[in-house]
Amino acid sequence: MQTDKFRFYVSFPPHIFGKKSIAIIMYNRLLALCPATIAALYYFRFGALKLIVVSVATALIFEVGMQKFLKRDITVKDGSAALTGLLLAFLLPSTTPWWVVMIGSASAIILGKQIFGGLGNNPFNDTLVGWLVLRLSWPDRISYWMEPFGGEIPDPPLSVFKFDGMEAFQDYGFGYLDLLLGDQAGGIGTICVIALLAGGIYLLLHRIIRWQIPVGLLGAVLIFSGILWLYDSKTYLNPLFHLLAGSTILGAFFIATDPVTSPVTRWTKLAYGIICGALIMVIRTWGKYPDGVVFAILLANAGAPLLNKITPRPYGKEKGYARDD
Repeated sequence: MQTDKFRFYVSFPPHIFGKKSIAIIMYNRLLALCPATIAALYYFRFGALKLIVVSVATALIFEVGMQKFLKRDITVKDGSAALTGLLLAFLLPSTTPWWVVMIGSASAIILGKQIFGGLGNNPFNDTLVGWLVLRLSWPDRISYWMEPFGGEIPDPPLSVFKFDGMEAFQDYGFGYLDLLLGDQAGGIGTICVIALLAGGIYLLLHRIIRWQIPVGLLGAVLIFSGILWLYDSKTYLNPLFHLLAGSTILGAFFIATDPVTSPVTRWTKLAYGIICGALIMVIRTWGKYPDGVVFAILLANAGAPLLNKITPRPYGKEKGYARDD
């Protein structure tokens, strides 16, 4: 008698009704990152190509290696490891040594995902765990910036403002159009805002992500920075610069919306986005780090389980959940 057809599988909660498979979600996210990938290759040439290839290849190799070592099903074809490697490369400058990229990507898979039981069990975004390992271990190696092809400014706008002050920031002459098109230093996949927005709109239109987290995050950044700017425009940056500079757009559409580490209901997603945006501004305004997106989302990850308990629902399809179909 074959028992496989009668076997009952129990996975980790919460259990949400939806028609999209993991592979569909992950490959759509990878597809949405194609414009930003093309922009990265244009602006940073071989440096960007090296980062992307090394990071993605390392993530795939360690995903398979860890699953074999732990005697789990091999799920590398679902695209989640490739997405982890690509997003990690996006957060790094083009000058990052290859061995540093490998350590970061391997840490993202091992410490960020597989050590907790694999995809769906990790409490923190695996990409950000890999970046944090590099930030704590080799901060100088991932903070050596280079101006993009055709650009003239070697430092990210938020770093100029944080470490050199408002006068130096104004002397550099950063423009909104420059930030939109990618004429700013930074992580290879963070600088071209218009490419990231195109990918984010694609995810929204195809219902791969919901609107609540991006709107909550960007809205909180806009309102928080707007209040500061209205209070003292000579000390604080214009809100549009906070939206267009750094990793704000990448974080809003591609990192904070990670379905594993973000809440599941509509209103908790919105609250989660607002928390992320507020923490970003707190770190940028009073913290040590000029950007703060990674740390803000990691802190918000820690609170996601608590948000899920605010409006508990039975298993299955229930009103209040953000369905992904």
